[in-house]
This record gives sequence, C-alpha cells and structure tokens, in this order.
Amino acid sequence: MSFKLKTILLFLGISLIPYALTMLLMGNSFRSEQYNAVTQEMNTQLSMSVEHINQQLETVQKDMAFIAKSDVMNDMYTQDLDHRISNALLAKKNDLKIKGDFYVIDQKDRILASSDFSSIGSNIRQKPFFSIPIISNFTQQSIGTIVVVYPLENLKPFFSNTAERHFYVRHHDGQIDLRPSIFEKPLIVSQPLTIKPDLTIVLEEEKAFAYRLLYKYEQWFLLLLIAGALFIATAAYYVATALIRPVITLSDVAKKVTKTQDYTQQVKIDRDDEIGQLSDAFNTMIGGMDTALEEITALNKEIEDTQREVVFTMGAIGESRSKETGNHVRRVAEYSKLLALYSGLNENEAEMLRQASPMHDIGKVAIPDAVLNKPGRFDEEERRIMDTHAALGYEMLKHSQRELLLMAATVAYEHHEKWDGSGYPRGLGGEAIHIYGRITALADVFDALGSDRVYKSAWEDERIFNLFREERGKHFDPSLIDIFFDHLDEFLTIREHLRDKI
Repeated sequence: MSFKLKTILLFLGISLIPYALTMLLMGNSFRSEQYNAVTQEMNTQLSMSVEHINQQLETVQKDMAFIAKSDVMNDMYTQDLDHRISNALLAKKNDLKIKGDFYVIDQKDRILASSDFSSIGSNIRQKPFFSIPIISNFTQQSIGTIVVVYPLENLKPFFSNTAERHFYVRHHDGQIDLRPSIFEKPLIVSQPLTIKPDLTIVLEEEKAFAYRLLYKYEQWFLLLLIAGALFIATAAYYVATALIRPVITLSDVAKKVTKTQDYTQQVKIDRDDEIGQLSDAFNTMIGGMDTALEEITALNKEIEDTQREVVFTMGAIGESRSKETGNHVRRVAEYSKLLALYSGLNENEAEMLRQASPMHDIGKVAIPDAVLNKPGRFDEEERRIMDTHAALGYEMLKHSQRELLLMAATVAYEHHEKWDGSGYPRGLGGEAIHIYGRITALADVFDALGSDRVYKSAWEDERIFNLFREERGKHFDPSLIDIFFDHLDEFLTIREHLRDKI
C-alpha cells in the first residue's frame, strides 16, 4: 500500500468522526446565528426607518421653534392678525411636505393663525403632536402657542411594507395604528421614537418567511454531511500530493514581510502549475509594494499640506473682510502654539492648534460689511449681529470629519467665551471652555489690542499688560495669563518678527 493511500486512509479515519460532530455543532450554531441574523437585519431596517422618522420630527420641531421666534410672530402682540403668520405656516407645511397643519393658538385654544385658513377663529379640536410657546419680543411673555397636528399617515413613506413584513405604530397605552394586517405567528422587533417616546415603531414579519432558509438547511443537512465526507477524501489526496506545503511557504513569507516590512524577500517555489504562478505573482507584488507605499506616503503628506494651506487661507480671508492683515492670523497662530506647548499640550496637538487658530474669525465672512467695517462702536443691534460670528464659524466647520477642521470649529465657537462665564455665544465658564478656545482667546485679544483697527488705534504694551492682569480669572484663564507673563519675551519676539508692513 502506497504512502499516499495510507495518508488518505489515515486522514479519513481521524477526520470523519470529528467532522460529523463538528457538523452537528455547526448546524446548531448556524441555526442560532440565523435566528440572530434575521432579528439583527430586522432591527437594522427598523433603526433606519426610526432614524429617518426622528430626523423629520426633529426638523418639524426645529422649524416650529424657528417660526415661534421669528419677527412675524410679533403681529400677535400688535394685534395685526392678517394672513402673514398663516402664510408663513402654510409655506413651512409645503416646505416639509407633510399632511396635517400648523396652528397658532391663544390661551383658550382659539386658532389665531393657521396653514388651513378656513380654521382661523375656531377652537382647535385635534390633539397637537408638538407645541412650542411663542414669546413676545416686546414683553418677553408668552403670547400664544404654535402647534402642529401631525397625522400618523405621515410615517407611511418611511415604511417599506411587503406581504410578509410590515411596520406599524404602537402608542404607550397599547393602541395600534397603521397596521395593515395581522400575522398568525409573527416575529416582532420594536423601537420607540426619540422625539416622541410615547410612540413605538414596530416591525413584524411572518416566522415561516423569516426562517425559510433554516427549513431548507434542515432538508439538505444530510446531503451536506455526505458531501463533506467526499471533500475530506479530496483534501486528503491534495495533502498527500504536497499541495499544502507551498501554500504554507507563501504564508510564512507573507507573515515575515508583514512583521519586518522588508519587501526585498522572495518566495522560492520552482513549480510550473498554479502554485508556481502564485509564487511568481507574489514576488512581483512584493517587489512593487515598497515603491507604492512611498508614493502613498508622499501623496498623504501632500494632502495634509494642502489642507493646512486651505485652512490658513480661509482664516486669512475671514480677517481680510474686516480689513485685518494676513500677519494677524500668523501672529495668533504662533501665539497659540506657544501657549499650547507651555500649557502642557504635546507637540502634535500644539502644531494642529497653530494651524487651526487662523480660522477663529471665519464666521465674519457672513457678517454684513456695514457692520463688520463700521468705524467706531457698535450699537446694540450691530453688536448682536457681530456676536453671531462665533456660532456662524462653528456651523461652517462642525460637519467636517477632519480632525484639523473640527479643532478649528471649537476655536471659532469658544474664542469669545470668558473664564467668569460672561462671554458668548453660550456663556461657558472655567474649564468648561475648551483649552483651544481659552488659548486662542488670549492670543487673539493680545494681537488685536496691539494692532490698529478700523475702530481704534493700537494700545501701548503697558496698557495691554495692565488689562491682562485685571482680567486674570475674569476674561482669561489664570494659568494662561501666568504663562504669558512668564514667557513674555517670546511673545514679543513673535510679534516683532511678524509685524505688519507699513
């Protein structure tokens, strides 16, 4: 009896029993996994539908809040109840493309304005889906409520129903809506709405349909056992003919290349079949990987450099609209990095802050020129408009997935917050203000006070230093003020080196 045949028989003898046991275990495992997979797929589809519904409801809520705060609502206070408010509500309804209507009601549920003009003057009879109070800009008191009647039929476009699977809505009291049919043996998953927790979206599927693959699996399981035995015999033959050994050789070399990053290694397999071709292809691939990695590294560096240049240029554009010099953003960048390093940030983070800080006033691109470049002090309304630039800059940048731009968004948002909580736009205080915002605030104010602006002349250094001492623990982080004075010579050197050209 040949060694090859002995090897095949031995392999069959030691493999069939473990194989049969393994197949049984795998069969049970497959069954369990299939159950879980069906449920997981249903939960995934349910989550997608719920997310889309939440997004629409959140949009409705935000739009209601926006309308409630809009200037047109002051018509209620002045008793100028023409159709301007109703037109605004109708426009919003049409924009959202929803069924139902928006209403503005008084304290007695009387409809003052509505996207359904015919209902104006009557009492609201349907239960509101959302409601938001309307605060007068004149008295700062509630003058009414904006509500939306949102029929659940609006949710149907988010439901992908079939004959075997459908969605419906369950209320907290058990009431069911939008259920097209009842399955005898359903598989059910559910998830409450975030925006409307008293409503739960339910996904229901017939078990016979959901587990149809399992039933087929059980019918074919015996045939798979036989096929598996034949596969083992075939595998034994290939083992006997030493087909595995070259593959192991390839695997070992691949692991060694991965571990050592040495792409000069080659596989030596002298064969004319597919294994030999695979080894040749492997050797060719390894030979080209080193060059490809160098090109990728260079390309990544070029992308990063371009990103930094774009960020700096955008910052310079923001400053140039308010007649600032490009050197202002350069100085603020260098001051920020110096403060970052001395405050304990590592070199990489400090360098990123240097690159992001030029974007601190990017929101100014959205400020009207008449306000931005006004000589002299702002009046109250102009100051309110000007103060929006911090939030505007954040909104411009916050959606990026780039770490640098997200850091720039934080800087833009928080560089006008103050240590004592009296800053804007959110009135943050102390360490609730991100270290990026605290650093950029000090750097920006230092350079702004020492530079000529359209509305003021540059301050003398001693006046700036006295202000910083007074504002320690008020406007500025005390530890950053200490760092500033401890390393004052370095800050003055940066200012001198990057002084504006006259």
